[in-house]
Amino acid sequence: MHSLSVALAASAAVLPIAFAAAVDSGSAARSCAWEKLNGTVGGRLHALEPLALPCFSVYKNNPVAPDAAACAAVQAGYTKPGFRTDIAGAFMNNQVEECASNPVDQCLLDNKTPTDPLAFADGASCNQGNLPDYYVEVATPADVQAALAFSEKTGTRLSIKNTGHDYLARSSGKGTLMLWTRKLQGLSYDAAFVPEGCSGEKPVQAITTGAGVNFDQAYAFADEHNVTLLGGYSSTVGASGGWVMGGGHSVLSTVYGLGIDRVVQFKIVTPDGQLRTVNSCSDPDLFWALRGGGGGTFGVVLESTHKVEPAIPFVAASVSFTSNKTTIIPFLDIIVNNTQKWAQEGWGGHVSGSSLINITPLLSLDEAKESLASLAAYAESQGGAATFTEYDSWYPFYQKYVRANEVAVGNTHLAGSQLVSNGAFGTAEGRAQILSFLTNIVNAGTSPYIPVVGPVLYDAPANSTSATPAWRTAVWELGVGSSWAWNSSLAQRQAAATALKAVGATMSAFTGGSAYMNEASMFTDNWQQAWWGDNYDALLSIKNKYDPKKLLNCYKCVGWTAEDTAQSCYSAFA
Repeated sequence: MHSLSVALAASAAVLPIAFAAAVDSGSAARSCAWEKLNGTVGGRLHALEPLALPCFSVYKNNPVAPDAAACAAVQAGYTKPGFRTDIAGAFMNNQVEECASNPVDQCLLDNKTPTDPLAFADGASCNQGNLPDYYVEVATPADVQAALAFSEKTGTRLSIKNTGHDYLARSSGKGTLMLWTRKLQGLSYDAAFVPEGCSGEKPVQAITTGAGVNFDQAYAFADEHNVTLLGGYSSTVGASGGWVMGGGHSVLSTVYGLGIDRVVQFKIVTPDGQLRTVNSCSDPDLFWALRGGGGGTFGVVLESTHKVEPAIPFVAASVSFTSNKTTIIPFLDIIVNNTQKWAQEGWGGHVSGSSLINITPLLSLDEAKESLASLAAYAESQGGAATFTEYDSWYPFYQKYVRANEVAVGNTHLAGSQLVSNGAFGTAEGRAQILSFLTNIVNAGTSPYIPVVGPVLYDAPANSTSATPAWRTAVWELGVGSSWAWNSSLAQRQAAATALKAVGATMSAFTGGSAYMNEASMFTDNWQQAWWGDNYDALLSIKNKYDPKKLLNCYKCVGWTAEDTAQSCYSAFA
């Protein structure tokens, strides 16, 4: 039986000791190290099998027996985030699983029709792709400490994964040992939380989330305690992982700041094996780095504590119509020419093509209707509708608009967003440049995607976080993207990357090129400057202090080098 079948049955097979020879290419000492690690972590070292393996009759060019029941389960859940989130070998997007530079080195189904046998028939081989061969199912800090000691002894680098949301393939990595944190499920609420060692600080309401907790769980828990936790616009994104460490935007960020502004403490095992409680009073340099420097870089986070708000009443606006290339441009024109005004009124949310779902905690229902009157009138003139609803708290809105509208996964989705500053909308010329870009996107047959998530009304202390300073003046995160088919050739993949780079260059003319690292183009050349600005050198110094041996070395994370790229699954895109 495939280990996926066992996982679907809610239990995991213990990795047999004989695995070591396959990992090591003959080194008795290294084999012994793997066996010792397996014993140290209580048998929770497992082979990491590709999600689609049960459908294949060949694995790594060796015959295997397909598992019809497990294959059917994979096919049924292949495009669903909730299915993938609890499987160690499942990631949300294919660029994380496949070896992008070698189209043969992958194990994928056709995401448009997962039951299509073309992907796995006629002796097609399921290959490991960019996936690690093995993972530790982390249950305790000691598991992480054992993995770090193993990494230092054997030279095996580590990767860290929770639920598999990662556009830049940082939670995977060929040849790494993956630490899977999904089972770290702790949740607690404290009405008067004070970070450890910070006795002089004013207590705050806070929720502490284990590294495996996703926002669906965290939002429900916050609702039970009648408080508001700011988080991501996806049910299965983790609350303590790359979202918060990379910046962490929310539709409430306009008023209440980013995730990095609200996290007040981490518990983390650093590469030296120390279990640390990190906050502004303890290891302040590391705390600064964790608030924007990115996940999988400075250590293995076990939990994070977030300042929460009382239940926040707000007005939600849902405006939409069925559009074409001609009718969508006036809609976008209204949005561009009102963006500065709406930002000052606290609106945050998403614009997707000819629809807008925004919320504001600063306006009454009547004020909200007046604010968006021109947009609502245009949508209605095109046969659409505008709905305004008052909410007493976040959770009912989340259930209606977020949980119920999860996007499909299981495809290659290459993000390429950049941050657009509030000032870019301050002149007629600037607005015309932005609208011209959006018009070109529409004329090319693509639907614009605009998260309105810049913390423009939030007064962040200077240099309190390490993400790009461009966030502090941003009002939009303008989303663009590209993709390639599951069975695309290397030339087709390179063409998609080239096209995404070209769009990014055009955007940079009015954005300056700064980007949210979690949703930026993985093909960005000057990524250090684009994602961290002048903070990068300080982040690199902190990285070298806490991880001098680069035990953690994810794709285009702090400390990544051109040599690392050449040895990775993305060498063909350098």
